Amino acid sequence: MSEHANALSRRTFITAGLATVAGAGILSACPTNAFAVTSAEKQAEAAATLDRLQAMEVKLDEASNDYFTALSAQEEAQAKMDEAQAKIDEANEKISGLQEQLGTRARGMYRSGSFSFIDVLLSATTFQAFTTNWDTLNQMNENDSAMVEETKSLKSEVEAQKAEYAAQEEVAAQQAETAAAVQAEAQQLVNEMQATYNALTAEAARLLAEEEEARRREEEARARAAEQQRERQQSYYGGEVDNSKAQTVTGNTVVDRAYSQYGKPYVWAAVGPGSFDCSGFVSYCLTGSFSRLGTTYTFLGYTAVTDPQPGDICVNAQHCGIYVGGGNMVHCSVSRGVVEAPVWSSMVYRRY
Repeated sequence: MSEHANALSRRTFITAGLATVAGAGILSACPTNAFAVTSAEKQAEAAATLDRLQAMEVKLDEASNDYFTALSAQEEAQAKMDEAQAKIDEANEKISGLQEQLGTRARGMYRSGSFSFIDVLLSATTFQAFTTNWDTLNQMNENDSAMVEETKSLKSEVEAQKAEYAAQEEVAAQQAETAAAVQAEAQQLVNEMQATYNALTAEAARLLAEEEEARRREEEARARAAEQQRERQQSYYGGEVDNSKAQTVTGNTVVDRAYSQYGKPYVWAAVGPGSFDCSGFVSYCLTGSFSRLGTTYTFLGYTAVTDPQPGDICVNAQHCGIYVGGGNMVHCSVSRGVVEAPVWSSMVYRRY
């Protein structure tokens, strides 16, 4: 197996897994406060956990590959052991056959009365027979001895091979066992991380739903507050504001903006689009943007005019509005919201 595969230890998986679970946060151990943790944060946490889960799944695949590689090596070593054992059995059989042949020959010599090497030689009646017996005995001994030694050498060699294959088989078996254990622990961590990811995803969805519900309730509360403001205005004046003036078009951009917001309620520090305070309203009329241009003190610093024209600013230290001509202004009244009314006697005119 490769060095990378050998480095894939149980400790590596356990350490990585515990760090992942600790980083992800077990929901049951730390109850979620909807005001402290947002759905976006929980979604980001779930995404990070998913990244770690995918990385762990890669390691799980590597552990599986290591296991089957080791298993294949074990099977190959076992096959070589079986092959070596077959050769050993064959050598043993050959040695046994030679021993049987030598025993048969010895027994034959005993029954014939040839008890020794000298007996065989002296039994020859001619010199030719003598030399023939001599050569036969020498050749027989040499052949028998060579065959026995060759067979013994082969047997010894094969037994050494078998021992080597046995060692390889043992190492491969240990590697397969280690890889299987790593794979099992990795799978357990993957399962735990998958459960954590699922829980985080569900928590993010729950938080998102709660946030949307909170926004809805907040919008409803603002709408109720605006409605109550209009009701208070109507009660104070004994009737409704004539919102039909919101359709008034004069051709003067600033004035037309002022009329377009007719009837919108007064809300302190508001600058539209649903409500205004007095300077927020004048800021919108002058710029067309729902952003604050300044306060009454700011407008008092603008260029003074003695012959006011529609679109100029009517202002004193406390209040302001847009002059629309005929001695009238459109302003955002605390009590009635955006309405048309006479210019206050304490006001001066300024031009933007």
